[in-house]
Amino acid sequence: MEQVVKVKIRKPHSAEEERFVRSTAKRQINRSGRRWGKTVGAGIKGLEAFCGICCACGGTGCSWCDSGKVEPKRVLYAAPTAEQVGKFWYEVTLALDEAIVGGYLKKDETEKFIERPGTEVRIKAKTAWNANTLRGDFADLLILEEFQLMNEDTWDEVGQPMLLDNNGTAVFIYTPPSLKSEGVSKARDPRHATKLFRKAELDDRWETFHFTSYQNPTLSRDALGEIEKDMSFDAYRREILAEDDEVESSWLVYGKFNEGQCKIKRFEIPETWSVITGHDFGKANPAALFAARVQYPLPEGAPNYLRYGDYIIFKEYAPGGGYSAAQHIDKFKELTTRYRVEMSLGGNITTEGEIRQAYAPHGWVISEPFITQVSAQIDRVYGLMELSKLFVFEDNYGLLGELANCMWKLDTDNKPTNVIQGESKYHFLACLRYLCTCIPLDRSPMSREIEKIKVKVW
Repeated sequence: MEQVVKVKIRKPHSAEEERFVRSTAKRQINRSGRRWGKTVGAGIKGLEAFCGICCACGGTGCSWCDSGKVEPKRVLYAAPTAEQVGKFWYEVTLALDEAIVGGYLKKDETEKFIERPGTEVRIKAKTAWNANTLRGDFADLLILEEFQLMNEDTWDEVGQPMLLDNNGTAVFIYTPPSLKSEGVSKARDPRHATKLFRKAELDDRWETFHFTSYQNPTLSRDALGEIEKDMSFDAYRREILAEDDEVESSWLVYGKFNEGQCKIKRFEIPETWSVITGHDFGKANPAALFAARVQYPLPEGAPNYLRYGDYIIFKEYAPGGGYSAAQHIDKFKELTTRYRVEMSLGGNITTEGEIRQAYAPHGWVISEPFITQVSAQIDRVYGLMELSKLFVFEDNYGLLGELANCMWKLDTDNKPTNVIQGESKYHFLACLRYLCTCIPLDRSPMSREIEKIKVKVW
């Protein structure tokens, strides 16, 4: 005789949440304000999949199912914080409590999973923020909540492959991050979820959702009104309204960087390509960048749109504090052992001349930048980015992360000023500014002016 066990799955709180829960798209991304009901929605989706309830109709019967029933699914929910995982786990255990107590389902409180004994049908909640923390599992339904705080490789390296066997479904949930928030996100680019959402809007395989906190009818409108008074405009716009618009690009110092074209896969830099280097001095956080000048013919694996005279940042160096100039130089020579280094530039003009001089006796001459003012250096970088003459290998995470995070300080009206917020911490960007001062803005391989200076330096 067939046993009937009650499962207490919540109903969606609104038509908007119903639309999210009932999506049948293989790829879904939900951009929502705080307390909209993201975790509850994720819980409903996960529980219905685990129990074999059709997501399209919620069990009432439709063209997608057989009288509301489908094959039970293996569900994996992941979030970067234990608090978020705990909320999801609470929803799941509350709904399945009767079946667990009755022995029909097995619960592991330590590993946070519930399974049907003797099968691979399981619903699991785990803390994950990068590829390594998500490894070791597979799923029919993968839910990544607070995706904006996860490292990009969570999905790229592990999430996608784990769905291949069963053509599984992936659900991404996020709240637009504030550009001013630091220390929580594990992402190299804190706007990676934003970029994924924008791509998804143009892809028929995806379904996108945008909900504000006000679209949760269970929340107090008075409480939301009080929150508005206490929040900055930026925080309110992102955290409550879930707005993720182009205002942020004007706040970024290097928003002109064309990531889609100029962030490229690594290939072997030919030995015939000359190299320039940029250096930022500092006892605690020294840094260096190594750029190669493109020549023809292009090697295997290089994008076919590279032009003669373009530059590729192919190596970055940030060893931390406690090293002498001689030790740094040993590493510089190791990184460039097969190449001809045309010139090395670094430091400011007024206070770091003695540091530059300390490198010369050890066989590495670092000259002062050709352009001295920071604003003018930034303007040179802008010009090169507008011409798409600067390319960066995609595994130079330090530089790419700084490009994505460096922003202008905002005034009281949230308008960008001419001051870089936290300028002293962007060591790779300082290296980039220095080395770009010797790259001409025209499309010629090397200007006569720089050839003369090169002779003088060496």
